[in-house]
Amino acid sequence: MNYKGPYALFGNGPDPTHPIIKDRLKSIKTFFCVDGGADKLLKRGYTPDIILGDMDSIVQKESQYNCKIVPLKDQSKSDMEKSLSWCVKNEIKELDLFGFSYGRDDQHLANLLIMKNYSDKMKMKMYTDNSLIICINEHTNFASKSDQKISLFSFNKDTKITTTGLKYTLNNSGLSSPSHGISNSAKGSSFSVHPSDWVWVIMNYMQ
Repeated sequence: MNYKGPYALFGNGPDPTHPIIKDRLKSIKTFFCVDGGADKLLKRGYTPDIILGDMDSIVQKESQYNCKIVPLKDQSKSDMEKSLSWCVKNEIKELDLFGFSYGRDDQHLANLLIMKNYSDKMKMKMYTDNSLIICINEHTNFASKSDQKISLFSFNKDTKITTTGLKYTLNNSGLSSPSHGISNSAKGSSFSVHPSDWVWVIMNYMQ
């Protein structure tokens, strides 16, 4: 595949407008769009390189997009899941996700779980209008700002987590409840998370 990174998968969710997202989009070299996400990307002044999905929500005729169209027809999976599977098959190793933080809670939760299921195959960052979401299972360093709100969620109670650079430190310990890892905060310009298994790291944008 003759496309260059950084790569982004642009969904058909609510149009992201946060300044951090606007800045990140400027650095993307290749846009994969999920169905009607292509129309939202065009409205932002960017051009889709490939449109993926069942094409049930695009507003123009396929021939009018002037890019490659890849039909993904499996109705047992969402367009996001089918698109991530396509990216894996095409050896995409890192991917930014935009437009997947839906107003509907069921769709957003499903997208987070799909993201987790594919995080062992590629590195992903999900940008919403409120936060940056990353799913990791190995020691990872993060850039931050002082007092930035950071939340951690584990997938099972036996996961051990060690952190540095956060106000409330974990030292090879688990989260005692689903809310235990919520609303921590960065002490400075960086922090690290070292989990024994998969965890979500949610970095809330500074106001």
